[in-house]
Amino acid sequence: MASAPGGPFETLRFYWRIAIRPYPREATGLLLLIVGSAVFDMISVGLTVPLLDALTEPARASASLTVRGFAAALQSVGIAPSSHTVIFALMVIVSIFFIARSSLLLWSQCRASVIAVTMRTAMKLSLFEKFLYARYEEVTKRARGVIVNDINRPAETIASSVITLGSLWNGLFTSALMIALLVYLSWWATVLVGVLAVAGVQGWRWYADRRASDQGRLLYDLHSEQSKRQVDAIDGTKVVKAHGLERNMLEEQDKLLRAEWQPELQLAFFRNGPMLVNEVTAVAIVLVLGAVTFLVPSMGIRFSMLGAFLLAMRRIAPSMASVNTASVILSQYRRNLEKIEEVMQAIPQERRGGAAIGPVTDVRLDHVSFAYASRPDYRVLSEITAAMTRGTVTAVVGPTGAGKSTIASLLLELYEPQAGSILVNGAELRGLDLAAWRRRVGYVSQDIFVFNASIRDNIALGDDRVPAAQTEWAAEVAQLHDFVASLPEGYSTVIGDRGLRLSGGQCQRLAIARAILRRPDVLIFDEATSALDNLTERAVYEAISTLHQEAITLVIAHRLSTIRDADQILVLQAGRVVERGTHDTLVSQRGVYAQLYEEGDRAGTAPASEPAVTNV
Repeated sequence: MASAPGGPFETLRFYWRIAIRPYPREATGLLLLIVGSAVFDMISVGLTVPLLDALTEPARASASLTVRGFAAALQSVGIAPSSHTVIFALMVIVSIFFIARSSLLLWSQCRASVIAVTMRTAMKLSLFEKFLYARYEEVTKRARGVIVNDINRPAETIASSVITLGSLWNGLFTSALMIALLVYLSWWATVLVGVLAVAGVQGWRWYADRRASDQGRLLYDLHSEQSKRQVDAIDGTKVVKAHGLERNMLEEQDKLLRAEWQPELQLAFFRNGPMLVNEVTAVAIVLVLGAVTFLVPSMGIRFSMLGAFLLAMRRIAPSMASVNTASVILSQYRRNLEKIEEVMQAIPQERRGGAAIGPVTDVRLDHVSFAYASRPDYRVLSEITAAMTRGTVTAVVGPTGAGKSTIASLLLELYEPQAGSILVNGAELRGLDLAAWRRRVGYVSQDIFVFNASIRDNIALGDDRVPAAQTEWAAEVAQLHDFVASLPEGYSTVIGDRGLRLSGGQCQRLAIARAILRRPDVLIFDEATSALDNLTERAVYEAISTLHQEAITLVIAHRLSTIRDADQILVLQAGRVVERGTHDTLVSQRGVYAQLYEEGDRAGTAPASEPAVTNV
């Protein structure tokens, strides 16, 4: 969705769409403060003309409407309007306007910071929500480090952009009002100032904006790649250490970090260059106006006007520099903020809402076919039909790659079938409330994920409302309670990032406890006991069997000895159901299932005993 950067007006339109239009009240309040600050600044500079006239040309000053107005005001409060009192009154008023201008400017900056933090919080939450509710297949296509970068960096950038936009507005309004004042004082001198100033400003923007945008895109890509490599290295710590990859990882990261130097230096030059450009322009203007004032008095530039011009220029020069600098920074940030539009508009989202769902009594797959988006021409599942009812156990077996785990993913609606239907209580799953459906499903995958939290929080998934007794019951069913009870901190033991302080079997038992905690209507075990020894696995299944009368149970297994008592067994081969029936029936048929069962017996199904854990 990112487009090539256009000119400055295209950049401003982009920021109007991203950072201003969605927050009209905040933007209006900030704009009023900035305009007020600029107006007070213009008035304070404008009052220097009658003040300098009163000091240098009293006769001319006495005819000034401003001086006469001040004299009348002093007389009305009982103060004799002498030249000294009028000058002092002018100085006081100018000082008040200067202080008011600075106060409003400070207020606007604080307000901009408040808005920035508010927008950053809202945007980070919105981006996080988009990824949480994104279609599963869309999320799995992206590296986790890139996703983290896409959540955090654009949100941080939009906060910085608000501050930068405030600086841009302040520079624009201050410059515009100062120029209006200069036009009032002398139009031809203002034209001269304007030509020189516009030439400097536009020349720098023409040179820097597009280049800054290109360097900003390069930096964003470098940061994304750095985050990706860092997350991969941390997640794959065991592989990194086992293969001695630390040095390679460091060299790759060093290479990426060094690649930042050139774009960062160029951006620093683009950001700070306007100060030199504006100083040179201001010096040229001062010299030209000074020459006209003293060498060509007939041109009508008085000393008081020159003073006002010089003071105004000292306001305009940094204001124009801030406009240039802000323009460069906004161009640099544009790639970061384009990512917001990509995430918010382009990432497909899961369904929210839908028909209510009651207790699940039956689930049916009706001629279900499926192919992954990465290989749309290859059907992982073809014409799968199966019926599962409450109180029964259905097992799915078959060789690796037959499509067994895909059935579990479809039942969780991580994916949707290309053909056929999944029916829950006779209703299409795709029309039901997805969140409500998933709350009725207990799922244990072959790729176990546990959080870096306590054992209790991992089982209860952070729900403080779950009674301790219920958590311990689930752990007992999963054959985990005795192990937890032996730990010094018991259920409060923190198990480390991705469960690094537990064995594979202990992680699987924890995941099983998590799945059965709320006594779900549907239990799905996808190779859920592959890391358990035979005795523990049998104990787990015997304990779970006490629950199966309350639920629909689906077991996906390689080790066929664990599913001999299943009510029905589906045998998959190349994405199709080639056999179905009970264990005894399928063995007697001497088909695919019998062959798989006999091969398992010959190979031996018991894994190595689970290692003791001593580092918890």
